Amino acid sequence: MGIEETAKRLLGLIEKAGVDEGEVFVQKTRGLEISLRDQEVESLRNMDEGGFALRMISEGRMGFVHSSDLRDEALIRSVEQCVALAKASQPDEANRLPEPSEPGPDVDTHDETFPDISFERKIALLKDMETLSFAYDPVISKMESVSYEDAETETAIANTHGIFVHGKSTRFSSGVSVMAEKDGEVESAGEETESRYFADLDPPSKVATRACWKATSMLGAKPVPSQEVPVIFDRDVVYAMLIHFFAMINGGNVADGLSALEGRIGEKIASDLVTVVDDATIARGIGSRSFDAEGTPSGTTVILEGGVLRSFLFDSRSAGRAGFKSTGNARRGGFRDLPRVGYSNLYIQRGAVTPEKIMESTKTGLWLMSLAGWWVGINPSTGDFSSGAKGLWVEDGKVVHPVRNVTIASNILEMLESVDMVGDDLFFRHAANSPTLRVGEMKVGGA
Repeated sequence: MGIEETAKRLLGLIEKAGVDEGEVFVQKTRGLEISLRDQEVESLRNMDEGGFALRMISEGRMGFVHSSDLRDEALIRSVEQCVALAKASQPDEANRLPEPSEPGPDVDTHDETFPDISFERKIALLKDMETLSFAYDPVISKMESVSYEDAETETAIANTHGIFVHGKSTRFSSGVSVMAEKDGEVESAGEETESRYFADLDPPSKVATRACWKATSMLGAKPVPSQEVPVIFDRDVVYAMLIHFFAMINGGNVADGLSALEGRIGEKIASDLVTVVDDATIARGIGSRSFDAEGTPSGTTVILEGGVLRSFLFDSRSAGRAGFKSTGNARRGGFRDLPRVGYSNLYIQRGAVTPEKIMESTKTGLWLMSLAGWWVGINPSTGDFSSGAKGLWVEDGKVVHPVRNVTIASNILEMLESVDMVGDDLFFRHAANSPTLRVGEMKVGGA
């Protein structure tokens, strides 16, 4: 049976099972992972897997099972197991499945050329990336990794309330991590490109150049004393700030009373320059989708508008617990996972100044290029932020030398309040994106 036929078969079995609500999630993924070294394939992995998950609710009790066995007898057995689990679990009034709603836009996420992209073409991309990296500068001494991944995913979601959706998506990525060495000093850096369409991947020259520039620009780093200065966040590292902020707007954390932003809708919590949006409808966006992992139509949610908190992000369960409506932000890591709150294309809206102007306007400060350990200890109830950092020191609007072995520390809300310049260089490269921006003052711990 195909994906849709499997979903229909399981839904029919659920409707006869004597439960209050039931949901089917069926997914199949195929793809390829390649790594290259010295112009030869180092590793190769073909992926071809699929399966289904069931959620059933009976008197507030939920059962959940998943299986990769698509034989009819296995489908029947899984439904029976899920019913038994539902009747044995503890009741929770938050256990609920979404109702049908008006369909959202049909979002472009599938590259029809996926099966026609030859293996040789993918290898050529990697070979070019490696060759161009070594050609960038003699100090580029080694490739830590040169890699490519792709995947085509087909999904069908149905529930007993009448939701039935089906769609396909593709995803491509390639990247390189290089090592620069000079006078016994070693620096490494990487760059990656992601897209829904193979043709939208950044060319190898752009990926290689960016990775090599990151590595070579850090050679000859000098210490700086601890001080409070403006910090320019390169657009690639604002990702860390966005992920910390996401933990605070995650509807699950809000419902659990774990977010410092609970109850603050309508309050001004950030700079006038900061608008944050989650938009699942961007054409070809890496986080775009026509529906979320529960079948709820996708849309656009304005989270911060001119610094004012307008919304959180919810799936159906967290929305019910917090007294809101789902924003269509359920996601799953795969068919084996229960849905949870996730973002689609989360971004800070572009500003009106160039990154060059931000640099020129900085008398003394740090242009932040790399963070380490920022993901440890994300705490949505406090928003505290601390990370090891590397970057370029700025004096009188110009880079004077690289800096390493420093730490930056602040609080996400204080950082958002202190944003005083936002660049015009927003580019949708990943699922979380931002233009270059400057935080007016942060503590930089150095020598």
